[in-house]
Amino acid sequence: MADAAYHRAWRAAHPDYRARQNQLRNERRRRNGRGDRSAEYARRRSRAIPPIPPMHLGHHLFELARRIVGPQTTTLVTLQDPLHEDLLSEATLALLEGRDPADAVVRYRARERAFGRITCPLLEAA
Repeated sequence: MADAAYHRAWRAAHPDYRARQNQLRNERRRRNGRGDRSAEYARRRSRAIPPIPPMHLGHHLFELARRIVGPQTTTLVTLQDPLHEDLLSEATLALLEGRDPADAVVRYRARERAFGRITCPLLEAA
């Protein structure tokens, strides 16, 4: 009985055979199509990246910080503004350190807004 190495060597020595087989396969696929592959794809493990869990969930300190910071209000539609998560983190840290979380949120928001007011995007045409 011939082994795989023999068949590999034979196919390497006869490239016209592989070209003919490829042509026959392509003609068959054009004529018959590839059929329904949904069952085959259903058996295959998903290669999708697992979703990232939302931040600041699952602990009572995060819920307390969320009540202090308030709901996320932004005019951004497509982009995600990280300021709300940063404010939640700052409030949680203030709770852990024993500082006033409302004051920490106000100060952090003021620092971030001041930085946004003094910076602007540079335009090439300007």
